[in-house]
Amino acid sequence: MTWAVIWRGPTGLSFRQCLRVSAAPTGIALLVAVIAHATSTPKLVHGNAAAAATPWLTLPLMVVAVACCLAAAHTWPLFAQQQPGADSIRRIERGLFGGRLAIIAGALFAQCLLSIPLAVALSAWFDAPSAARRHHVATSSNDAYLSRVGDKLTFVLTDAPQVEALWLRPRANMPTGIGATEVSITNNGKLLATTPVAFSESGALLRIAIQPQQLHQIELTKTAGNVPLWFNKASVIAVGPANLPTWCNSILAALIATWTSALTLLIAAIVGTGTGWATLATTICCAQFVQWIGGTGPIDDALLQLMRGQGLW
Repeated sequence: MTWAVIWRGPTGLSFRQCLRVSAAPTGIALLVAVIAHATSTPKLVHGNAAAAATPWLTLPLMVVAVACCLAAAHTWPLFAQQQPGADSIRRIERGLFGGRLAIIAGALFAQCLLSIPLAVALSAWFDAPSAARRHHVATSSNDAYLSRVGDKLTFVLTDAPQVEALWLRPRANMPTGIGATEVSITNNGKLLATTPVAFSESGALLRIAIQPQQLHQIELTKTAGNVPLWFNKASVIAVGPANLPTWCNSILAALIATWTSALTLLIAAIVGTGTGWATLATTICCAQFVQWIGGTGPIDDALLQLMRGQGLW
């Protein structure tokens, strides 16, 4: 099969139609996102506001995804029942999927063509960190509580990665007295932080810079204080060196965004066999909404990690 045949076939038809239909709403969403970011950038006490700009990165990328899915499903009559031209297409496309997979492929190519430059340009415009860092979640095999002075927890890092910083975000219980809890951080008895770190609030994030080194385990020991601490899942994170350019991270985020559309269109292809266009369009919009806004898919976390400078690989 040559490129000319693909271009004239269902894949090329879907690709062209998705680009044509998505261009205007994407342009409007992009304009809204840029204006909103320029007029409502929050002022933070520490660091920049890149992570707070995540909604404005989400808006145009989500519009591209929804528009491409709706355009693809509407272009091909076999996506829904009682569509004009369905019988003619059915006589030509006699395969099991009736050309739907080719239509989906065209829509995904169109979304990639629009989403990748959008993600790269907007992440840079919204001041995302210039390079992404790998985040390694440390795990503990026992109950991760620090209640009494002298209590010790050991967290393990698989593959002993190179680490330049530690992020600690424990949950705090009701204090038993006055004074914040101080915790020393060691590795095989060697101090990683020169002074103990103090926790007095639940969910407070402490970033501790350490000497770059390979770490296999992290030991936390309560040295003083009266605030019991609970280290739940992902409350101890080892941060690696900045070795991935943000534009690469942005491309990965755009590919994850395309994955949401692939899943949506596969659902639409199944639902459309027994429904009309109105129900099919509602299904597409709902499937995209729960992934982008409802947090059921990977894209919500991926865009936030992109703007925080966290590697997606």
